[in-house]
Amino acid sequence: MPSRTGATLLILGAMLLATPALAVTGLDSDTPRTAPDGASDDYAAGLAAHQRGDWQAVIEHMAAVIELRPWDAEAYNLSGHAYRKLGDYERALVLYDKALELNPHHRGALEYLGEAYLELDRPDDAQALLERLATACRRIATAGQDWRAECEEWQDLRTAYDAYRADRARAASTQ
Repeated sequence: MPSRTGATLLILGAMLLATPALAVTGLDSDTPRTAPDGASDDYAAGLAAHQRGDWQAVIEHMAAVIELRPWDAEAYNLSGHAYRKLGDYERALVLYDKALELNPHHRGALEYLGEAYLELDRPDDAQALLERLATACRRIATAGQDWRAECEEWQDLRTAYDAYRADRARAASTQ
């Protein structure tokens, strides 16, 4: 039996190893409304810039975050969203892909990438992401919960996808 000090060290070691894993796997919140504990001033400033739609400031602040925390999937996601809003889809797609490489279940990145695909007239890719997002949302639902009602990202992408299809159907009927 390990000593009390040895057991404490084992527990602390396990906690240290688990913390980055939680950040990458999506078991923690991947769409924070406020900067997480220990986040830099750039992170908080980047979130504030995102909320007010200052896309260039988001890019600048999140670049600083990524330099310090290259494992931060949300920083890549928010950077991708900012580039997309500025019309730079090539960079946006690369950044969304990086966010999803770090966290394949990142609901925000799945939603924003799906919206980018719709804007790029790639509905099949958007539909595939809608299915991936449904899987990610089911993973976090608790028993008795309707995951569709609880998953804002899925609802938003579903709404965008349905609007895209309706617009295409209207356009086809007027020709």
